[in-house]
Amino acid sequence: MRTFLFFLAMQLAALALGAQSLSTSSSLQITQSQASDSTVQFLHPADTVDYNLNLGELVVKATMPKTKMKNGALVTRIEGSVLESAGTAEEMLARVPGMMRRGGVLQVIGKGTPIYYINGRRVQNEDELSRLKSADIREVEVISAPGAIYDAQVSAVVRIKTRPQQGEGLSGRVEANNQKALRNGNNQFASSVDLNYRHQAIDLFGGVNFQNNHLDNYHYTLEQHTYTPEVTHSQRGVTDCNEQVTTLHMNLGVNWQINDLHTVGMKIERGQWLHNSYNSLMQDAIYRNQQLKENLLSKSRFDKNQPNTLQVGAYYSGTMGRWTVDANFDYYTTRERTINAVDEQSEQTQTVMNALSRNRSHLYAGKLLFGHPLWRGTIKVGGELTAVRRSNSYVADGVSSLRQSDADVKELNGALFAEYSRFFPKAGMLTVGLRYEHVDFDFDDRVNPAHSLHRQSDEFFPSLSFATRIGLLQMQLSGGIKTRRPTYYDLRSEIAYGSRYTLQTGNPTLKNETSSHLDLQARWRWVALQVGYSHIKKAIYDWTSPYDDQGVVLIHMVNFDRPIDRLGAFVNLSPTVGCWTISNTMGVEKQWLTFQLSDPRTPNGQREVRLDKPMWIFNSNNAFSLKHRWQLELNSEFYSKSHFRNVRLLDHFWNLTAVIQKKCLRNDALTLRLSVSDIFNTGRHDALIDLGNYTLLHTNVFSGQRTAYSFQRINLSIRYSFNATKSKYRGQGAGQEMMKRL
Repeated sequence: MRTFLFFLAMQLAALALGAQSLSTSSSLQITQSQASDSTVQFLHPADTVDYNLNLGELVVKATMPKTKMKNGALVTRIEGSVLESAGTAEEMLARVPGMMRRGGVLQVIGKGTPIYYINGRRVQNEDELSRLKSADIREVEVISAPGAIYDAQVSAVVRIKTRPQQGEGLSGRVEANNQKALRNGNNQFASSVDLNYRHQAIDLFGGVNFQNNHLDNYHYTLEQHTYTPEVTHSQRGVTDCNEQVTTLHMNLGVNWQINDLHTVGMKIERGQWLHNSYNSLMQDAIYRNQQLKENLLSKSRFDKNQPNTLQVGAYYSGTMGRWTVDANFDYYTTRERTINAVDEQSEQTQTVMNALSRNRSHLYAGKLLFGHPLWRGTIKVGGELTAVRRSNSYVADGVSSLRQSDADVKELNGALFAEYSRFFPKAGMLTVGLRYEHVDFDFDDRVNPAHSLHRQSDEFFPSLSFATRIGLLQMQLSGGIKTRRPTYYDLRSEIAYGSRYTLQTGNPTLKNETSSHLDLQARWRWVALQVGYSHIKKAIYDWTSPYDDQGVVLIHMVNFDRPIDRLGAFVNLSPTVGCWTISNTMGVEKQWLTFQLSDPRTPNGQREVRLDKPMWIFNSNNAFSLKHRWQLELNSEFYSKSHFRNVRLLDHFWNLTAVIQKKCLRNDALTLRLSVSDIFNTGRHDALIDLGNYTLLHTNVFSGQRTAYSFQRINLSIRYSFNATKSKYRGQGAGQEMMKRL
């Protein structure tokens, strides 16, 4: 804790120094007024951060801000700033104003995980962010309130624009990366080769990425209690896990820039799991009314021996007179075959369970977007159509309580949308949008036709935002309605085996979650403020209920019958003091959620469960640019104990990471980067779920995510690039949110 307090004191001192240096230096002396600056920004939405001004005498006495609010987005200039030396796009994005890491996962502040675009093309595999160099990026747009032209499920968007490259011929990049956990045998190795060949207006590009993750010695404890009027069932135990995942990802594409007005392209991506196995050993003690009933030893193994994906995308982007046109088409298919074997032994009995599940999905999606000037503004109209078919089956033997399934899901989603933006002089930019979505859903259960269902829905999703500027202060107020649809896995009907006392199933009757949100953003120099409120209805959650009177529980999905109110407030400080560049994010998130749950331990059989403890957040990223192309970093993530949805996080989370980087050779062609993360081994949470007549304590929660069982790791990466051409593929993709649900 002393180390953390000292670290915080350093940050406050640096911010005071930065504020003093900026306040004592005069601003840019520009003959144009600040009002003309605002007018140029709003009247030319296609321009980037460095829009042109007719300048008179110019005297530079301070560093010009690298981040501006523009057209509903925080736009950060990467080229020419210290961020271009951050390493990969993934490492750079954690330091971009408006973004932060949360438990090691990139998020838009207050909005969660975003979708990404690179030059207008939707990123399907986020591993691409770790293959893109920050030095190749021109600017980043962080959109925390996406409008009607995006799917109603999208809560945040990050758009990355790369630097325009010149020249012809062959270029490429070769990279190798290895992560080694310091306290166990976890090891992650990745290598990639990306090539691009340019001749006149045509780009041919392709790449191969190989990953081999061997993860073991991850262990956690589970303690669960089920209460009935007659008896209390308890289960306490330790689970040890190991996993090996070997994947190969390939892509091939072409881009043809016909002229300055028309561009077409096509891309094919193939993903193959060469090996995917997961093993666990669970040792549990089973109690009834605090008396030991039996000791249970369970061995479980999952093998996915046929998982693969294929995606084909094509696009057109062009201008026809005063119209702009963007058209995208995508086809996506995935299949997987999983074998699950469980061997459970106790003093009295032995259970052997074998299960086979098969899943196959097909998706077709198309999106068309038109833009045209209208009444001193711009209108965008278009439509999107997505068709999905998913087949899944589940067969198991050895346990009589399991329910087999053979189901077919069909979903057709059609959307129409319109968005109008207009700048009002001396006022600001007003944007109004409306999206209409029609969903036709069919669930055909061939084993039990009584579970089959058909439903249709017609929903409207309005959005509204207003942005203005007062001197150096930029502000935006936005609001709208969003939705969250259950994944197809959540909609399954079979009952799967977890252990003798734990079963799992889905819920085909789940409804969509809807949320109304209101957000305020403001920025002044290097200080940014964001405040957001959301009201969530029919929230989708995991729930656990008693399955019988022998202590068996059933994990399933439900829609909450009461709304959740959530408030978040964040401040980001991103000054530069000499060679020191800082990005600090401080904030709080609080929810209001109260349940009246059944609990036979109380006199009236009911108990109130309140989940409203706020989470305090402090993230700090510090980069020191030194001579001879050396760079040092010290980055920290801190999250307090809190309540999140229906989970109580019982510990503070703190991850301190140190990085050293060196660039070598001509044009910085070779980059060596060494990092040590979670130095003090404090990057974890224990979680408690309280559902009234059922409680579950799960330790070491964060460490078991993202195929990395420990944050405490040493990471060495070597990256070499040659030539300088860059793919011009500009496809934006269609049906992206449906792909995520698959």
